[in-house]
Amino acid sequence: MKWQATVVLILLTNVAIIAGAQSPAELPMPEVATLVQQAILQQRFAESREQDFVFREDTNDIRLRQECTWAPKCPAPFGVPGVKGVAFQVVHYAEHHFEVFWLDGVRVARVLPSCDHCGTGTGHVEAFIRNIPISDNELAIENQRVDSEVAEARALRAQGKDASSTGDPPQILLSRMLELCAFSNPRRQVMDGRSTILLDFVWNPSIAPVSANETLLNFFSGTVGIDEEDHAVQHVDGRFLAGVKLDGGNVKIRKGTRVTITNRRVDTGIWLLSRLDAWGEGRYYAFAIDGAGHIFTGNYRKFRATSRILPGSTEVPTDSLAPSNPLPSPVVPH
Repeated sequence: MKWQATVVLILLTNVAIIAGAQSPAELPMPEVATLVQQAILQQRFAESREQDFVFREDTNDIRLRQECTWAPKCPAPFGVPGVKGVAFQVVHYAEHHFEVFWLDGVRVARVLPSCDHCGTGTGHVEAFIRNIPISDNELAIENQRVDSEVAEARALRAQGKDASSTGDPPQILLSRMLELCAFSNPRRQVMDGRSTILLDFVWNPSIAPVSANETLLNFFSGTVGIDEEDHAVQHVDGRFLAGVKLDGGNVKIRKGTRVTITNRRVDTGIWLLSRLDAWGEGRYYAFAIDGAGHIFTGNYRKFRATSRILPGSTEVPTDSLAPSNPLPSPVVPH
C-alpha cells in the first residue's frame, strides 16, 4: 500500500509540474463576455482614481507634407507597427504642456510655458515629458486663470450643466468604449512581460450613440489589449472607417485616421494613460492634427488636494488601491 501511495504521489507531482510548465499560449482562453465585463469594472475604478493623482501631459501636432500624409508610397511616421524608418517632411510643429489635477471634482489642466531648451525626464515614458521650470510670476498668472475656470465650472455644475473645458486635452473614457462595442477573436500575447488578451472590436449596432464622443466610436474599429492579471485596458489600436463631422465641425476626423492609446500601471490595479498617438487628419475642439499628433502623459504623483497644487506640495504615501468591489463609473468631463 505504501508503494502504491508513493506512485500516486509521484504521478500527481508530475502532473502538477507539467501543468505549471504550460506556456501562456497553451492556457485556456477566458470567456470574452466575462473578460470584457471585468475590464469595464476595472476601468471605471481606474478612471475614478485619476482624481488621486497630479500628472504631466505634453501634446504635440505635426503637419506633414500632404502627399506623404496619405499616399501609400510615402513612409508613415515612426511608431506605426511595421514601419522601419522615417522619411517625411514636417511643415509645421506645435506643442503644449499641462499639469493636470482635480480640484473639488473639477479636472484642471494648468498650462505650462513652452521651453525649447528644457531637458526631459528619465524612464520609458518620462523621456517624452519636458522638465519645465515655472517662475512665481508665471505660476501666479496661471493659477488666477485656473481659479476663474474652476469657479465657472462650479457654477455650471450647480446649474446641472457640463463643466468640462474644450481647451483641455482630449479625454477618452475607455470604460464607456468597452460598453459600446462588440468583441471577437480572442488571442493571447505577452506585452511588456505581462500576459495580454487581444480582442477585435467594432461598434455594437444594437446601441444608439447619445453624444459626439459615442458617435465617433460608431466609425472606429480595431484591437483592444486587456491585461490578463489586472483585467485593465493595456492599449487600444484602431482606425476610422469613414469620415466624421460633428458639432458644427468642432469634431472632424478624416477616413483612415489611426489612433493608438497606451495605458500603464501606475499603482496596484490602476492603469492610466501613458500616451496617445494619432496619424491622419482631424480636429477635436481645440486640438487638431494634419499628419501626426501625440499626447505623452507621465510623472504621476499621488496626492489629495483641497486647493491649487503649488511647487513643493507634500504628496501622501501611495497605498494599495486594488478594488475588491470596483467603484461605480465616475462623472468625468470628457
